[in-house]
Amino acid sequence: MMHKNFPFSAIYGQDDFKLALLLCMIDPSLGGVLALGDKGTGKTTTVRALQSLMKNIETDFPFVNLPIGATEDRVLGSIHLETLINEKKLEVQKGLLSKAHHGILYIDEINLLNDYLMDILLDASSSGGYFLERDTISQWLDSRFCLVGTMNPEEGDLRPQLLDRFGLSVTIKTPMNKKTRMEIVNRRLNFDMEPNAFCLRFENDEKKLSKMIASAKEQLSGISISEEIKESIADKCISHQVEGLRADILLMKTSRAYAALDNCTEVTPMHLEKVAPLVLNHRAKHFPKSNDNGNENENGNSNGNENQNENENIGNSGLSDYLLQTTATEQFLKIQTPKIESKKGFLFKNESQPKNSKHSFGTLTTGIDVLSSVKEYLTTQKFTVHYKKAVSQSKIHLVFLIDSSSSMVQNQQISFIKGLISETLLKFKNKKILLSAVALQNGTATVILKLTQNIENFISEIQQLRSGGKTNLKAGLSLVHQLLKSKTPQEETVLYVLTDGKINQGETENPFAEAVSYFKTYLRISKNTTIIDTEKGFVKLALAKKLAAEINVNYRVITY
Repeated sequence: MMHKNFPFSAIYGQDDFKLALLLCMIDPSLGGVLALGDKGTGKTTTVRALQSLMKNIETDFPFVNLPIGATEDRVLGSIHLETLINEKKLEVQKGLLSKAHHGILYIDEINLLNDYLMDILLDASSSGGYFLERDTISQWLDSRFCLVGTMNPEEGDLRPQLLDRFGLSVTIKTPMNKKTRMEIVNRRLNFDMEPNAFCLRFENDEKKLSKMIASAKEQLSGISISEEIKESIADKCISHQVEGLRADILLMKTSRAYAALDNCTEVTPMHLEKVAPLVLNHRAKHFPKSNDNGNENENGNSNGNENQNENENIGNSGLSDYLLQTTATEQFLKIQTPKIESKKGFLFKNESQPKNSKHSFGTLTTGIDVLSSVKEYLTTQKFTVHYKKAVSQSKIHLVFLIDSSSSMVQNQQISFIKGLISETLLKFKNKKILLSAVALQNGTATVILKLTQNIENFISEIQQLRSGGKTNLKAGLSLVHQLLKSKTPQEETVLYVLTDGKINQGETENPFAEAVSYFKTYLRISKNTTIIDTEKGFVKLALAKKLAAEINVNYRVITY
């Protein structure tokens, strides 16, 4: 019995996601849809429902599901082995990208896809095809498709450069309305019990929606866009401070597609306002908030701890000056990225790397190159095993444990640290790095961000970090330990602890020894841990240096 998909018109809620998908069906040049959201919210169900809907318009409408573990040969194509061996001739076996031509290429958990394959498929989606280079074959394959990706942000973000390549994006949250949840569950149960009867119930709605899509595709080129709308589009893009002009072009195309779906002859302000979030939300710049309300507590008044507020003011002031100072002195962390040919370590400028601190991130994955092996056998009648080029599958999980307590504010060390981290990460903006940050403040610790690849957002959060209170290093190490529990075997953790070593808060009378004991017991990453001594002043206590010696980790000193 043929498997039936859940009807698209029966999807309850997810209006923005459904609209984004329909607009991409009307105008495939929009570049696809990225859906971010909680697991179990029906993202995959909605995408598969679109496949059935489009088959009402095109019987052979392609729908290709690309697994995140797919090989390069499977994605791009390869030489047909059976033809090569039996008929002694080369024949191209098309890959998933080519099979998705004029259809949908769907990738669940797209944030976990290999970066190399991600770059290739995004280039193919924008150029309408790609060159397949295999042995003696060099052939252009058409591949114009709607890329649909779904992901759970808790499992890691997409790089900003890749995020921008998606034309539209939506965020899907678990519904908190009781009636909405009940209706969604009821529809799902009815479909599971009687799929044929359930689909028949929505058959007219499906046909009506299919006709709307077909009609919109036909009249798309005739939709006019007034100068006022074009001006509004420019204003929106400027106000959101998006990079480049891709957002302007997409806003025009998306609003035009929505007008066609709405059976209008021209784009109206209503059409623009409706689609603007789909285009701009994942492209808008996020900047640190103003310090105008920095002295107000959560209740909006200034009756909180005056000393702490004063410290926060100091910690957040002068940031631009210190960023400039960091840039002028060219002082930043040189982070090793997971490239096999790289032998450089991570260190401060003008410092040599210790011989025992060399790092090898991750392992190499390789396999037999069947095509090359078979081809040589057919040519020479001698069998020699050829192996594919080894590729590193690893990622760096870079964790910053930042001491932002009161002692870090007095001489404005915290501002310098914010600039140091910002300058460091901007230099590695295009690298394959997962980022997490934990802050020590007010006698405890807080996770600022976990498992993100969005460097700009990470820097923004770091720059908004407030300061004050005592230093509880054990609490921070405990949160780092929790973060490391979720890491995969392909992730190599590098921990930077930025502190002056003045640990004065804990569960015992000796918080320093308490932190040392916790690190030795639970965090066995001493080779990949570096204490960054942030102490400033003529007379120094050298507590951070003592801490590094106690837990046997790398030690560096900031030069102010």
